[in-house]
Amino acid sequence: MHHRVAVLKNQYNNCPNLILSFPRCGRTWMKHLFGHYIEKHFNVKFSKWVDRPRPGIPRILFRHDFMSTTGHIPWNEYFEIQDSKKFIFEQEMEKQNIIYLFRDPLDVLFSYWPYLQSIPYKNFTCPQHNDIIDFAYNKQWGFDVIINFMNLQIDHYNKHKKNKLFVRYEDLKKDDIVWQKLIEFIFGSYNANSYSYAKEQTTFTNMQKKNKQDLPKELQFYRKGGSQYINDLTKDKQDILLNWPGYKDLNRRINEN
Repeated sequence: MHHRVAVLKNQYNNCPNLILSFPRCGRTWMKHLFGHYIEKHFNVKFSKWVDRPRPGIPRILFRHDFMSTTGHIPWNEYFEIQDSKKFIFEQEMEKQNIIYLFRDPLDVLFSYWPYLQSIPYKNFTCPQHNDIIDFAYNKQWGFDVIINFMNLQIDHYNKHKKNKLFVRYEDLKKDDIVWQKLIEFIFGSYNANSYSYAKEQTTFTNMQKKNKQDLPKELQFYRKGGSQYINDLTKDKQDILLNWPGYKDLNRRINEN
């Protein structure tokens, strides 16, 4: 067993609460909001490392299942795992309360490519592509990878027998009630004052201040948490993505939950 896998297994086994998502689905925002909620509600110093043990405070693990091994195990082994279309921590997840976090798959696609350019993975060079369509066709990083992972999330959600919550990034942006449900799910109760404080600390402006200031413009653009970037494409390219095999079915599955 690789060291990284052993470390992750230990984290899963010691954190009763898991947020399971594909990258670029709002994880950083959620992590910081929980961190500030904990800061205010428990009167402790802010930390974004909400998975670390603190007396009387629930531990929350943010992970992407096998994708959390990227850069830590040999790439040929990683892609074998990815191609198998199976989660590798299902046994550990049996013990956890799980929040399944989703975002519109097309918005994830548009955000994922520049995101990969900013990651210092070991022995990794970001795939070079002419445009988002070219990137979408990449079998190791493109649109099929996103679709397959999100389908695995939904499959696991449908068969998981313990506490579970299905959450969309888009709903988090527009409805405080969704955040209240999340907080009650994790902490067992909800404190409006602590949430108001956490919400203010994690506005778009404040979150931008937390980001690096020297990012290239193309990365900053995709860090705005926006949507509908597909509208900037020509009609023929929009049609390619909108009619991508499996995309419509995935959207249906996401929206019916």
